[in-house]
Amino acid sequence: MICSERVCHLMTNESSNRKLETRGIDYIPDEERNSKPSNIFFAIVGSVFSYSVIIIGTLPVVFGLDWWGAFWSIIMGVLIGSIIVSPVALIGQKTGTNSIVSSGAHFGIKGRIIGSLLTIFVALGFYTLSILTGAQSIVYSSHRLLGSSQGNGTLFLCALIIIALTGIVATYGHSVVVIIERIGVWILGAILLLSVFVFYPQFDVSYQGGNYLLGGYWSTWLLSATVGLSLPISLVPYINDYARYVPRKYNARTMLLATGGGMFLGFSISLIIGAYLMTILSSAETPFIQGIIEASPMAFVLPLTFIGIVGGLTQGSFALYGGGLGLETLSSNLSRIATTTIINIVSLVLIFLAIFIYDLTDLINAFVTIIIVGISPWLSIFLIGYYKCRGEYDAFALHQEGHGQYWFVKGFNIQAVTIWVVSMIIGLLFTNTSIFIGPFADVMKGVDVSFISSLIVSAILFAVFSNDSVKMDNSYKESIK
Repeated sequence: MICSERVCHLMTNESSNRKLETRGIDYIPDEERNSKPSNIFFAIVGSVFSYSVIIIGTLPVVFGLDWWGAFWSIIMGVLIGSIIVSPVALIGQKTGTNSIVSSGAHFGIKGRIIGSLLTIFVALGFYTLSILTGAQSIVYSSHRLLGSSQGNGTLFLCALIIIALTGIVATYGHSVVVIIERIGVWILGAILLLSVFVFYPQFDVSYQGGNYLLGGYWSTWLLSATVGLSLPISLVPYINDYARYVPRKYNARTMLLATGGGMFLGFSISLIIGAYLMTILSSAETPFIQGIIEASPMAFVLPLTFIGIVGGLTQGSFALYGGGLGLETLSSNLSRIATTTIINIVSLVLIFLAIFIYDLTDLINAFVTIIIVGISPWLSIFLIGYYKCRGEYDAFALHQEGHGQYWFVKGFNIQAVTIWVVSMIIGLLFTNTSIFIGPFADVMKGVDVSFISSLIVSAILFAVFSNDSVKMDNSYKESIK
């Protein structure tokens, strides 16, 4: 009843809830900005309360750390990542559009294709993983409770159910996505908190997955911290899907707290719960979702299933909505609804392949890791450009093709694009994944510095060599007063 009253309250106070969102990547005028910073907070937290993120929290333990080592590596990694990423929301609030279009101020109107491709690929990866893990939780739970089949056909049917739900939510648009995320935070947060008490008798504070993966405690600890650091960076392309609807009356401090707080709280809870639950498994080789469902008291199996269903819906909607906006930036002839549908269909094909043809899970994880190496320098250039122009953007020039101050050279800011390419290549030299291993992957004795190196190199190069500045025309200055 409480959730129902909350939904009714939200639908009463947000007029756009009563119809499909017609806005896509275009500028959101002040009179249509009916959101608030807390919606950014809930959108982020809701999107990361899912098995696809919780499973990542098991990695520090699998790497060989004990509970407290895993705990502090997660906290420190997520904290640093959240501090670095949170200013991105200020850009969306000022430009009234998403991160990709906003990046045109620094990469050029056509140069924003870099952000478009990064956004689409990460969305496909996270969306596919969220659907698969959600479907797996239904299959394993149904088998334990009802003795039903664990075959691929059943798994695909469960995936179709979650895909259909996420498709409806993401197609409906911003306001409904926010409502689903808000509801998800309360439902999933309660279940995750309850799981601490339910599994406490089985919790082993001294449990370790085995020997230290990198041979020593601190090198392994740093590797685990980089995992936590990378996750907030993966959200960079999607934050302004929500910040663009926040009125300019909210100050920067409020925006930073909502964005950074959402990332820190959401990722910390999900990852720490993952590490906590990993200690109850008899072996680090045990499939996580199947293992905790089999180890769970019978009465708690259904709540664990809700994490899969609701978590698949919240993260899936977040990724699908952002992916649809990302694809829209590549084609002015397609509406947001059409591009969202296309992303959903492509994801459906990937899920079908992953279930019936080839196990794509490791491939998708590796590909997302490589994409984060590309997002990191994109983030550096984005933020340093913001500070260089003192947060002043001509929001209308961001949508001008063929002319305007953001057209640069045939639509590309050669400096920014070149720095991004160089920085990504440097990051790839340190990359170590199942599909690509760089020549310097072991230079830090196994600690992943791929995305960190591309982040730092791009920051230095763009700070030194760019002359990014913005001169707003008088008409726009008047419009924002």
